[in-house]
Formats: sequence, structure tokens, C-alpha cells
Amino acid sequence: MTPVLKVLTEYCSIYVDDINLSDLASDDPALYGRRMWEYLRVAIPLFQIPPEMQEYLLGTETNPKLTVPTYDSTTITLSGDSDSVDLGADYKGYDICSCRVRSVNRAGDVILTPIESSYDAETAIVTFSTTIAGGTVLDFDLYKDGQFIEDLTPSIMNILGICFQCVWQDRFNTDWLSIVSKVDDKSFSEQNRANKMRADTERLNQVRRKLAEEMRRFSQNLYYKQIVNNKIEI
Repeated sequence: MTPVLKVLTEYCSIYVDDINLSDLASDDPALYGRRMWEYLRVAIPLFQIPPEMQEYLLGTETNPKLTVPTYDSTTITLSGDSDSVDLGADYKGYDICSCRVRSVNRAGDVILTPIESSYDAETAIVTFSTTIAGGTVLDFDLYKDGQFIEDLTPSIMNILGICFQCVWQDRFNTDWLSIVSKVDDKSFSEQNRANKMRADTERLNQVRRKLAEEMRRFSQNLYYKQIVNNKIEI
């Protein structure tokens, strides 16, 4: 079996340079796992060569081969000073629990500040490294990892990483803020949008070509194995 987080952290994260995801990994690991899985979930169907790969990764309706990650979140306001909090029976059994203090600044913006804590999966009790004042609002994000039933090889996980990169690149090519028309004035001058869009499109096409090449190479190697071993081994 192969944990989904292993694929996400060792083979997907290295293909993208996203400061928002990097900050999230540090501030809220549970939410980071959820965001990364949302990209990978859309990326898996891109692994189409050889055609057997989809069934190998996902299985069938009657014989699934992927247990998807689950996640949840909750907000608790402390009634008094405390160094721990019980999240309740609904929040038992998770692998990661992140805690952040919710506050609002003078401008009305919500500020989430990570705090050091430990989570007991059996009891759903979160213990803090210091006493938290009563009235503090705490945000909790929880993540339970999924797994691929098969033991995925480094080659397979690497291709999944490139599939992830395709989805991530496509997501930012169609980012609304980047493509919406803007008004130039003395305080802001937009770069040539047409050139940027062409460069983004070429970058995406380059990643797609790399993915196609890696899948063809992988399929060819499987064919060679079949000839040598007289059987298919993925």
C-alpha cells in the first residue's frame, strides 16, 4: 500500500513552486494535505498510458483500489482558561490536526495564528503547549490520509507528480486576477498581458509534452518486461 501523503509530499510538491502552499504546509499541515489532495484528485485521470493504469490506481466500482483522504474542520471558543480542549467523538481517528487562533484586526480582517499543540486520535483531545485564555476562538483543521492499495513504484509516483503539475499550471493559467483587464494609472502599469498568456500557455504545453513522454516511456518499459518475463508487472 502507498499513502497518499507520500505521493503528495515526495513527488508532487517538488514540481510546483507555490509560496501559498509552502506557507500552508508550515501553518496548517491538515489544510495543506486537503488542498494538495484536491489537485491530485483531478490529476489522476491524466495518467492514461498505458490504459490499464486507471484501473490499477483506482480499481473498479466493485473492487476499489484507492481510499480517498477525509478531512473536517471545526471552531471552538474557550469558555475559560485552558491548556487543552476536547473536540468530541466526531473528530476522533484523524492523522493530522492543526490549530490556529482566530482574531480580527481593526480593519475587520480575520487573522489566523498557528499555535503549538498535540492531538490524540483516540480521544480527540488537543493539548496546547501553553495555557490559552478564555474567550479565545480556535480554528481546527483535521486530515485523515488515504492510500493506494498497490505499492506504487517511484516511476508511477513521479508521473503522478507531473500530472499534478499539469493541473496546478492549468489552474494558474486561468486565474481570474491574472487575466482580467486592469486600468493603468500612475500607480500601476500592467505588463503585456498577451505575452504573459502566450508564455503561460507554452509552459503548460511543455509540461503536457513532458507528461506524454514519461507515460510513453513507462508503457514501453512495461512492454519490455512483458516480453522478458512473459507477464505484465506494473
